[in-house]
Amino acid sequence: MNQIMILGTFHMKAKNDRVNFQGTDKIGKYEAEIIEVVDALAKFNPTRIAVEHSKSQQGTLDAAYSKYLAYGSQSPDEIDQLAFRLAKKLGHKKVNAVDWMEMGAVEHGFGEVYEYLHSKQPKLAKEIDALEEPEVDLERESLCNTFLQLNSKESVKNTLAYYMNYARVGTEDYYGNGWLIWWHQRNLNIFTNTAALADSENEERILLIIGAAHKGILEQFFQNSLIFEVVDSLSYLKRNR
Repeated sequence: MNQIMILGTFHMKAKNDRVNFQGTDKIGKYEAEIIEVVDALAKFNPTRIAVEHSKSQQGTLDAAYSKYLAYGSQSPDEIDQLAFRLAKKLGHKKVNAVDWMEMGAVEHGFGEVYEYLHSKQPKLAKEIDALEEPEVDLERESLCNTFLQLNSKESVKNTLAYYMNYARVGTEDYYGNGWLIWWHQRNLNIFTNTAALADSENEERILLIIGAAHKGILEQFFQNSLIFEVVDSLSYLKRNR
């Protein structure tokens, strides 16, 4: 049976994430810990590595990986620091783009729904906000421990509830669903793109490195498909502790 392991991550380059690796000084500071995480993932020995990069932009990803192989890291993001490092270590010729970011069924952007929630349903907003992903604090926790926290069962459970409860926003006009339907559409398309990597005679071991918000819903999709065994990333990360 094909295997899938999903590593939920924070976005190392995104300025709107609470913690990021903007600046090469931070990469240098945490490089040993990054290598520790990569070494842990390597023990899964994935046959394919997939990342949160639009499938329609696979050519851009191919060019970036070629540049990485020739000149080393070009970016502080998780694709460079985790996926490219691991792919090079394992001798992979390609890293696979599986994301989808088209307009699709979207009626309201997340920012619009978030503002609507906090202005019109403050009690519900407080309830939903309490379910957000744990705050990343690399000053207090190692990078590996941060990944253990982001990928924990408690974090995955709370994140699933966080998004599910946006269906309760604007119950008269289903305002929250105007975005939530798109969120499910995006994750279904990520599932489709990732599952297609296993359309071969060989059983694949796929590692998907993606924002932690996607981990729970995607694991459900893969489990429900009955063609994948979902491998817990925690079991590999904990081996290094």
